[in-house]
Amino acid sequence: MSGRFITLPRLTAVAAVVLLVSATISLAADKPVRAKETAHRGAAQRHVLVVPDLRHQLFVFASGMLEDGGFGWRVRGSVHGFPQNVVVDQSPKAGTRVIDTGSPKITVWLARGGGPQVGRPQDRSSYGASLIRRARHAKSS
Repeated sequence: MSGRFITLPRLTAVAAVVLLVSATISLAADKPVRAKETAHRGAAQRHVLVVPDLRHQLFVFASGMLEDGGFGWRVRGSVHGFPQNVVVDQSPKAGTRVIDTGSPKITVWLARGGGPQVGRPQDRSSYGASLIRRARHAKSS
């Protein structure tokens, strides 16, 4: 009788180990192979971004477009980065193709919009920005 009580915990332990190993193998098999291919091609192929047209946009929307597009930004001129101000110019111009250097910096100039200018203006992206490198003859992604 005591032989059965000793065998039951061993069988349970072996079953648990087999289940754990099979789950690990199943999860490892679900990883895509493309991740390795992309890592190897990363040095040879550069990601290109296209600068959006920000002119005539409220600053709150323009800054959101830049952040969503992977760009950093800063405000220049006498009008500061309050949400209701309007973008009147930008550098580089809309449609310019730039290499993704982390968060390429777009400079915007603003005109005063309607409404009070209260609080602290946001004159630069909170996460910083990298230098602009123009792409030549590259396809955008």
